[in-house]
Amino acid sequence: MIVVPGRDAVQDNGSDPLEYQNAKERELEPYRSSSWSVAERARRVDIGRTPTAEGSYTWLDSTGREVFVRNLALIDGGRYHVVQVIGPEGERDKVSEIYEQATKAFRPGRRDPGR
Repeated sequence: MIVVPGRDAVQDNGSDPLEYQNAKERELEPYRSSSWSVAERARRVDIGRTPTAEGSYTWLDSTGREVFVRNLALIDGGRYHVVQVIGPEGERDKVSEIYEQATKAFRPGRRDPGR
């Protein structure tokens, strides 16, 4: 599991989390550069006023192993936050189970604790 709390600014990466996820998010670079890859159910799902995108991705990693990824990208405080769970393609159910638990528990932290 990878959690990226607010590394990338909306100002530098645009305000569409689906475009960010599919074209700019560093954690999905292996998907974009793989000789074989598939995006499944990549969609924007705003939660209340929180711009959010989620997707499922499969690709061949650098060792030729087929991996399955569930990915969430959301905007909070003008920054992108990412939760990603990756595992073997044959373990989709386990990857999805961990992803569901992680995304339910994830709350972006405030960058300024004095607010």
